[in-house]
Amino acid sequence: MGEQEAPGPFDLGVLRTPKGLLLSAELDFLRAVSGTLVFLVVALAAIAAARDALAAITFTFGLVLAALFAFDAFVTYRTQLAPARDGDPDADSA
Repeated sequence: MGEQEAPGPFDLGVLRTPKGLLLSAELDFLRAVSGTLVFLVVALAAIAAARDALAAITFTFGLVLAALFAFDAFVTYRTQLAPARDGDPDADSA
């Protein structure tokens, strides 16, 4: 019962450390940026492929989703990445 479990192939304990918290924030930022790029490409491809009403709706919906992902990337950067890169004294002491 008091024995430590051997780490498996995916040791998720690193995500609890300060470096792991920064890594998860960077992955969240990467997800938001890649989502923005994917939806922008899909929106532009939809409007370039056809000029009918369905393509215009797809283009508009793609732009709205790209804007939401861009806002998510902005918020993630401002709240999680920028304070860690500015040399926050609380982050160094942990």
